[in-house]
Amino acid sequence: MALSGCYSCLKFLVFTINFLLWLFGLGVVAVSLWLLFDSDLYLQTMSDQRTDYYLGTYIILAIGALVTIMGFLGCCGAWKESPWMLGSFFAFLLIIFFGEIAVGIVVYFQGSNYNTMIEKSVRQTVEQKYQENNTAAMKTFDLIQEGLECCGVDGPKSWAQSAYNNYDFKGQEVGIVTAQHHYTVPRSCCKIPESIDCSNSIKLAQQQGLNGNALNTQGCAKKLTEFMEQHLIYLIAAGMGIFFMEILGMLCSLCLCCAVKGFEDPSESLRPPW
Repeated sequence: MALSGCYSCLKFLVFTINFLLWLFGLGVVAVSLWLLFDSDLYLQTMSDQRTDYYLGTYIILAIGALVTIMGFLGCCGAWKESPWMLGSFFAFLLIIFFGEIAVGIVVYFQGSNYNTMIEKSVRQTVEQKYQENNTAAMKTFDLIQEGLECCGVDGPKSWAQSAYNNYDFKGQEVGIVTAQHHYTVPRSCCKIPESIDCSNSIKLAQQQGLNGNALNTQGCAKKLTEFMEQHLIYLIAAGMGIFFMEILGMLCSLCLCCAVKGFEDPSESLRPPW
């Protein structure tokens, strides 16, 4: 029996939301497959980072597949008025909801370390990842330096000890340090990368002072931390919005499932108690 009245509106709402969710899941799956099979992106990734690249891509693929399955179950469950599909959708959503709560608790108690995590990540990028055979890392960090108007870990001088300047890290480990009289910073450290002043300022001597008119002198670790702190409220608001939508989705699917079961077996409500 088809649903009518308020339950018909509820059916349309659940169907529409899950159809959009299904499309979103398909989009995530398509992007993850593109990341897996695009040879250009693969070649831009350093050999020692390809395991992490594949691991991250497979995680994205798994998330996209899960969202696609959820959207399919919710969409078809609402359209076909199938209690088991709606029940499965509710179960998936409930598992994800509790999983997000668990992740939120872990992040909350580990949140005091996020400054250290940001600095460690920026330092690793500057010292190791930013080099010619890792185009993806170079483009990403160039965007960060230009967007946040920063340079290096704690300033342009942090580029002196970097793979970008062929610094000998192995020699440093055994106590043999090769003296470098000059080092170069990326053009993305400049306030105006295309200017002549930038071209004259990106090659520096070890003891040379910085041209503050041409170069950004603040480090990206500090700038990224400040950016995170300034936008934390938006992340919290987005998280609360997702939680609200998940609770609403669970309530709607549960109500619709109960309504469908009630319409399928109306004799249960009419059966006398004796």
